[in-house]
Amino acid sequence: MKMTGRASLLVALMAVSAGVSRSAAAQAAFEPPPPPPDEDVQESPPPQAEPPPRAPDQLTFDQQLSPYGRWVDTPEYGRVWVPGVGPDWQPYADGQWVNTRWGWSFAAPVPWGWAVYHYGRWGWRAGFGWFWVPGYVWGPAWVSWRWVNGYACWAPLGPRGYVYARGWPGWVVVPHAHFAHPIRRWIVPRAQVNVIVRSARPVRAFPTWQRGFNGRGGGWHRGHGRR
Repeated sequence: MKMTGRASLLVALMAVSAGVSRSAAAQAAFEPPPPPPDEDVQESPPPQAEPPPRAPDQLTFDQQLSPYGRWVDTPEYGRVWVPGVGPDWQPYADGQWVNTRWGWSFAAPVPWGWAVYHYGRWGWRAGFGWFWVPGYVWGPAWVSWRWVNGYACWAPLGPRGYVYARGWPGWVVVPHAHFAHPIRRWIVPRAQVNVIVRSARPVRAFPTWQRGFNGRGGGWHRGHGRR
């Protein structure tokens, strides 16, 4: 039977829709394996990996971050904080992922980590470097995740409307087996990062293994890297 042009278009649209649905379902079903448990990881989360009893305000950020960097007024994001770090520094690269009741939470050995790794967003600009845009909603980490066989990848989320420039140096990659270990000990050299990230798949989160400190006993749950 010969189909009209309108009927042919309808069939084509239905086929495309079915293909998109299958693709979305496959993406939703994909989940990387959890990192292998290891006796070398932290048994309980340090204070900086958990939400504070009271949310900070801009005055708190000003007072506690000013000794470690400078505040700069920008036309796009208002007042942002620029850390006093070296040229090769990047967010979420100095520290360790800690298993908590909220999922994988980032713990950093710096006095300003409680703020910039759990609130706000990060941006980067050539000639300017990394800058932090304040936010007031706590999260275990504000990052985007990717995974490819053998490697875990993550990068800080940018502020609303942020355009990721070519050569953006935000991705951090470690061997999956050492995901929960101190990052600097296992971080993949930057020259190899882009090749790995290009082949990696975006994932919503990395699963965690539960331990007694979270009050839920054993079992598995999804660790949320963003909210």
